[in-house]
Amino acid sequence: MSAIEKAVKIIGGQTVLAKKLDIKQSYVWNWIHRHQQAPAKHIRAISSATQGLVSVDELLLDHETKAI
Repeated sequence: MSAIEKAVKIIGGQTVLAKKLDIKQSYVWNWIHRHQQAPAKHIRAISSATQGLVSVDELLLDHETKAI
């Protein structure tokens, strides 16, 4: 499971995360299903939204894993 998937599960869904980030739900869907990572500019906000249950390092690891 990617860190963005874990974050969505903890927060309670794609729509909830999208509202917290003030973006469209379809963006979150794309992060999960097409990119398997959240954009770097949203990583800190996602970690905060999960109250640190998904760390910045975990979210960054999605980028490193994708690059390999």
